[in-house]
Amino acid sequence: MTRLVGHLDLDYFYAQVEELENPSLRNLPVLVCVYSGRTGNSGVVSTANYRARELGVRSGIPIAFAKKRLAGTEAAFIRMDREKYAGYSERVMEILRENVDVMEQTGIDEAFFDITKRAGGSFEAGTEMASLIKSQVLQRERLTCSVGIAPTKISAKLASDFKKPDGLTVVGPSELANFMEPMPVEKLYGIGDKTAKALQGAGVVTIGDLARKDIPQLDDLFGQKMAVYLHNSASGEDDEPVQERGKATQISRIITLKRNSRNQDEIMTQLAPALDDVHKRVAEKGLFFRSISVIGILSDLSIRTRTKTLEAPTSDSSTLNRATSELLGALVGELGDLRRVGIKVADFEESKEQSSLSEFLR
Repeated sequence: MTRLVGHLDLDYFYAQVEELENPSLRNLPVLVCVYSGRTGNSGVVSTANYRARELGVRSGIPIAFAKKRLAGTEAAFIRMDREKYAGYSERVMEILRENVDVMEQTGIDEAFFDITKRAGGSFEAGTEMASLIKSQVLQRERLTCSVGIAPTKISAKLASDFKKPDGLTVVGPSELANFMEPMPVEKLYGIGDKTAKALQGAGVVTIGDLARKDIPQLDDLFGQKMAVYLHNSASGEDDEPVQERGKATQISRIITLKRNSRNQDEIMTQLAPALDDVHKRVAEKGLFFRSISVIGILSDLSIRTRTKTLEAPTSDSSTLNRATSELLGALVGELGDLRRVGIKVADFEESKEQSSLSEFLR
């Protein structure tokens, strides 16, 4: 079965979050910066929105240089708030995790995923799944992302970068060579400036040029291990699997209610499948949770959360359902009508002989 590998990249992530929280920024150059603290202008630009890029300002340049380049322009220079961005990232990655076979997060704003089983090896089905992921990220977090689907991790990343922002590019096996061949060699995953310059010095400008180089020729420049990687990557030969990294820190599901509601019983009925899914995933991973949170999203898309910390970790479904009902009751009592509702479990432990009295009795 042909692999379907995807790559999701949140568009100009930090700056997009700032635009989301302050819509008046959307037509301005927005730069999210890391300030060193030595002077008011010392530090670097971490992320620039597309308006700033059109004016010649990109990530990685000094703040002082960016201010000179944007002199006379109404631009927003914003201090990085990584904790805020991490919250958005966690929720987006959870949406992705809900819709794929395996997910491998590689940064706060990007992740690889595998949907081979869910799509049955069909790129047509894979396209529909990718569209659904994009629409859920937009609906639930109001963020755009670019997604690429291809047979390998390297080609999937090239595809996600092909149309930005808010792009979706699907490259099947028969299209792969023609898709990759004309691209600049530095587009390949893992090739930095130094390697790109060395390749260009050897007459290798495009990925197609690299694919036509023999491994012994590359070996003389980079050594055997790197030579094999470069040749195989350029030739679309990449069998590296998508694999989960590290341990889960939370498991959550968010649903959109059929209608705005403050009726606790009605909401719990609609939330039941999500609760079952969360419990199933906890059990599959052999985890025990200590905290349970209910997330309420109002009609204006503001978010409120209520959390309960248990005396002992558990994986018991009745404890999960009971705590969810209690927290939901408190939430609707305070806020009124909800548009969307979610459940999250966290503070995991991996093994425990007996996680609760109710489990023992069962």
